Parts: sequence; C-alpha cells; structure tokens
Amino acid sequence: MASLPKNWILARTFCQATEEESRVAQALDAAVSAGDLARQTVEGQHGNPVVILSRRVEGAADLRTTWQRWSKSGLVAALRQDVESRVDDDAILHLRIDKQKAFQGMLSPAGEADTIDVQVKLKAYPAKPEEIRRVARRLVSEAP
Repeated sequence: MASLPKNWILARTFCQATEEESRVAQALDAAVSAGDLARQTVEGQHGNPVVILSRRVEGAADLRTTWQRWSKSGLVAALRQDVESRVDDDAILHLRIDKQKAFQGMLSPAGEADTIDVQVKLKAYPAKPEEIRRVARRLVSEAP
C-alpha cells in the first residue's frame, strides 16, 4: 500500500488511582508504540487523581507501521461490520482497544470499560460524509 488515507492517530487511556501507571503505559505502548508519550494529571469526580496517558502518531512510516500491526492482529478486520457507525463527520474513525488485553500483548476491540480510546483522522477529498465513509470502508477492507 503506497499511501494510507490517514493524517494522524491519537490513542488515549486513563490510569485510575487503583492502577499502576507503568502497566497502563505498557498497555498503551502495545497498542501504539510510535509517538511521544504524553502525561496529564487531572482530578476525578470524587477528588481522586487520574492520569491521562496519550500518544499521537503523525509520520507516514509510523502510521503505516501502526496500521499494519493492527491489521496483523485482526483488530482492523474486527471493525468491518460496523465501520460506518465508527466514523464521524469530521473524518475521524473511532475505536476502542481492550486495555487489559493490550497489557498482555493482544490487540482486540473493547467493550464499554477499561479501554484505550483511539481516533484515526482520515484523509477524504472532498471531505463529505459519503466520501469519508467510503474511505473508511476501503481502509478496513484492505486489511488481512
């Protein structure tokens, strides 16, 4: 694949006070290893400390490597059945990776809780909803 129709990938996860930050960082690294690790501390609803860890991938080689790793793991193929509902009008493909499985080195879609939230900014010209969804369908259909 010569050029992937993606501008960037942003992965973000939360480290609750009951979790070890190094393990959460390891899970994030398993999901997205490229890009610098960003750390932000916020206060939770009940005054507890919450750490937000994130990575942003922008370079073409890093985007390709990340997408290929997701494809080989079966993560991209798992998106095929509902890819259109995962894309918004801003050309962002949304997915969640299971944080516990990522810590164990496996990449799979997550349910509702304990996730690594991922946004993939798609390139679509013209940037109309129909074209954005077509690009998303093509992107996930090319995965093994």
